[in-house]
Amino acid sequence: MIDFQAKLQAVAEILEGRVVGTSEVGPAVNVKGSILGFPAFLQAISPSWPFGVTYIIETEVIEDPNSPGNEDALNLVIYPRLGQGFWGFFSHILLFEAHSMSVSDKRLESRFNFSHNNKDEAERFVKYPGVADRLLALEKYAKFSELTVKSDAGLVLSQPKSFNSLDLDCCRSTFRTLAEIGQVIFDAF
Repeated sequence: MIDFQAKLQAVAEILEGRVVGTSEVGPAVNVKGSILGFPAFLQAISPSWPFGVTYIIETEVIEDPNSPGNEDALNLVIYPRLGQGFWGFFSHILLFEAHSMSVSDKRLESRFNFSHNNKDEAERFVKYPGVADRLLALEKYAKFSELTVKSDAGLVLSQPKSFNSLDLDCCRSTFRTLAEIGQVIFDAF
C-alpha cells in the first residue's frame, strides 16, 4: 500500500505539476499541474472515505477580463443513471431519479441523465466525433458520479472513490480522457 505523501507525489508526476500546500480551510488533497496543455487539478476535502475526489480541467486558458460573459455558452451536467433498461422505470419511481433532458442520442440517454442550458449545443457536443465514446469510457473506468461541462470554463468530474483508495492508473486515464474532451471544447465550442 502506497502512503499518502507518496501518492500525492505520484499524482503530481501524472500532472507534471506539484502538490499545493494545504491550509486548515483548504482541501486536504490539492494537486495542480497540466495535461495536454490545459491546467489540471485533483482535489479532495479529505483523503479518506466518505469523501471522493474531484478532477478539474480548465479549457479557458486565456481569460479576458474585458469580454462580456457568454450567456449562450454550453453548461451541461452528466450523471449516470441509477437504473438502466427495465430497471430504469423502477429507479425513477422508487429512487426519485429525475427525468433526463434530451440530447438526441438514445445510446447515451440510456446510460446517463443530462441537464443542459442549450439543447442545440448539448446535441452538438455529444455528437462530436469521439465524445460519446470518451463519456462511455469515463463511466466504465472512472465510475464518476457527475461530470460538468462548461464551454467557457472547462470540465469538473466527481468520482466517489476516496483519494486513499484511488488507483493511479485510473487517475491517469481519467485525466487523459478529460483533457481530450477539453480539447474538443477548446477547438469547437
